[in-house]
Amino acid sequence: MKLQWVYIGIITVLIAMVLIGIFIMGPGQDTGRTNVEAFGASGDDSKDDSSAIQAAIDSSYENDNLPVQLLGKTYILKQGLRLKEGVSLEMGVATKILVEGNFNVLELERKTSITNGTIEITTPEFQSAVIHVSGKEQVWTTERIQLENVTLYNSSGSNRGKGIYFSADTSDEFISFVNVSGVNVSGFHTAVHLQATPPEKEEEHNFVNGNRFVNMTLDDCVVCIRLDSDVTIPNEVSGNMFDNLQIQLTERTDKAVILSGTNNTLEGMIWDASIIEDAHPLIEGTEPSYGNFIRMNLPKDRFLDKGQGNNYSIFEK
Repeated sequence: MKLQWVYIGIITVLIAMVLIGIFIMGPGQDTGRTNVEAFGASGDDSKDDSSAIQAAIDSSYENDNLPVQLLGKTYILKQGLRLKEGVSLEMGVATKILVEGNFNVLELERKTSITNGTIEITTPEFQSAVIHVSGKEQVWTTERIQLENVTLYNSSGSNRGKGIYFSADTSDEFISFVNVSGVNVSGFHTAVHLQATPPEKEEEHNFVNGNRFVNMTLDDCVVCIRLDSDVTIPNEVSGNMFDNLQIQLTERTDKAVILSGTNNTLEGMIWDASIIEDAHPLIEGTEPSYGNFIRMNLPKDRFLDKGQGNNYSIFEK
C-alpha cells in the first residue's frame, strides 16, 4: 500500500511539472517553436496577419528566442515586421507572405535568420525594401545574420522597390559577414543594394564589408546588383563576395551590376544579354571603384569601367 502511494505521488509531481512548464512558456510555445496561429494569424483568410506575426516574434524574443514558424500557409502583411535579436523566422517551402502596401517588409536586427518560403509584393505602389538591415545594428562575426532559400518576388509588374538592402547611413554604422544563400529575387527595381554613405562625424566610418551572397538567382530587375559607396573609408562597400550567380535579364533591365568600392568579387552567368542593344553597357564600374574582380560571360564592350584597377575576366567576341 505504501508503494502505491509513492507511485501516485510521483505521477502527481510529473503532472504538476508539465502544467508549470506550459504556464511558463506562455501561449503559442512548445518545447521547440513559437506558433503564430496562437497569436491570431490564421494563414487561410484575407485578414491582416501583421500584428499576430509581430506578437509571435516579440514573444519569442522575450521567452528563450524560440524559432517563429510559419508553415505551409499564406499570410497577409499590411504592416512591416521587425525581427528581434536572436529570433529565427522559419517558413515552410510552400509558405507565402503576401505584402499589401509600401513599407520595409522585414527589418532585421543582429543575430537573426530567415529560412525558406516566398515573400511576394502584390501592390504596384511598393517602393521600399523586402529585407532591410541597418548599419545601426553593427553586425559583425558574432552578431551575423543569415538568409537562406527564400524567394523575394514583386508580382505587381511595377519593377519597383528593393529585394535586399543593406545600408550604413549616419555614423559608426557597419554590416559585415552576413551570409545570404540560395535566395531568388525577381521583379524589383534593385535586387541587391549595398550602400554606405558619408558619416556625419569626420572621425567615424560607415561600411558594408565582407558579406557573402552565394547561389542566388536575380531575375527581371532594372538593376540586379548595386554597390554604392566611395572607394574606401570613411564610407566604403568592400570585400563583398557574390559567387555562383544566375542573372536573368529582361527588356526591363538597365544594368546587371553597378559597382563602387574596393575588392568586391562577382562571378556567375548572365542570361539573354541579346535582349538589350549591343551598345548599352550591362556592367558599370563607377569612378569610386578600385581593384574589384568580375567574372561574367559577357564581351568586353558590355563593360563600362570608369574606375581604376578593376579586373574583368570575360569571354571575348
